[in-house]
Amino acid sequence: MSAATRAPRTCSIDAGSVLEQSDGSASGIGGTGHNAAIPSSGIGGTGHENTIPPGGIGGTEHNVAVQSSGIGGTGHDTAIPPGGIGGTGHENSIPPGGIGGTGHEPGVPPGGIGGTGIVAAGTLMNVSGIITAEDYTKKQLQLAKGDQICPGDTIATNQDAKVKIQFADGAILHLLKNTEISLVDYNYSPQQPELNRSLIILAKGDIRSISGKMSKLNPQKYSFKTPSSTIRVIGTDFLVTHLLQQEGALDAGTYTKVISGEVSVQSTTSTIRLRAGESSHVMLNGTQSIITSGGGTCSVH
Repeated sequence: MSAATRAPRTCSIDAGSVLEQSDGSASGIGGTGHNAAIPSSGIGGTGHENTIPPGGIGGTEHNVAVQSSGIGGTGHDTAIPPGGIGGTGHENSIPPGGIGGTGHEPGVPPGGIGGTGIVAAGTLMNVSGIITAEDYTKKQLQLAKGDQICPGDTIATNQDAKVKIQFADGAILHLLKNTEISLVDYNYSPQQPELNRSLIILAKGDIRSISGKMSKLNPQKYSFKTPSSTIRVIGTDFLVTHLLQQEGALDAGTYTKVISGEVSVQSTTSTIRLRAGESSHVMLNGTQSIITSGGGTCSVH
């Protein structure tokens, strides 16, 4: 079935994160589901009953006496939902969340990758040409307008393609031709902004980002990376291009231009703060320079 004729992709289905069990609870990435006698492990852990919390990435099998550990959210009590990479072990009464977990109330397992199903990061609004995605299982599919994108996706455009993605926090990301990004991590919670985070890696090509609510609510956890730089954002509209090799008069590396607001561009050698109308270039070796300056500041590590 082609992307144009099939039902729109949803993260909880296409990402394969939900595995049916006898009690209806969900399994995580790599998880196999479990019952009281057969606890399972795997990336993101498994679904759980009241007495069987899920594990995280790298988690081990567990039973009542042996709790799991690993990446996949932190332990929590009623007031502190889980979330994020870098989880810890847990006690019987403190189940951790999965990557991007959103926390849960009693009786409701945590959301996010490895929780009750992957929460969609965004939706494709406009699609021109061939847009493909590879999910965390390495499954490849062609995307169409209305499809959801999920944490763990790698999205690529061909030489005649472009796409507009609207994220859950209202952010807009335009991908132009011959571009590849990876949505490494994404979680948006307007009720708990301290859990908000977004990390997108631009492997090659051109993007335009118009920030949403997350960049204002939790800017320190909102960033873009290329092979040569990290770009942190404070409520802005900006362009990023990463060239794998020289193209005409343009050297290889990362080019950043700010249309409005400001960004911080960090490389292995320096950090440059760019404001509206300013731009910089980071070479593949990390050397960074200001192309257009109107008051940008540079600090050397």
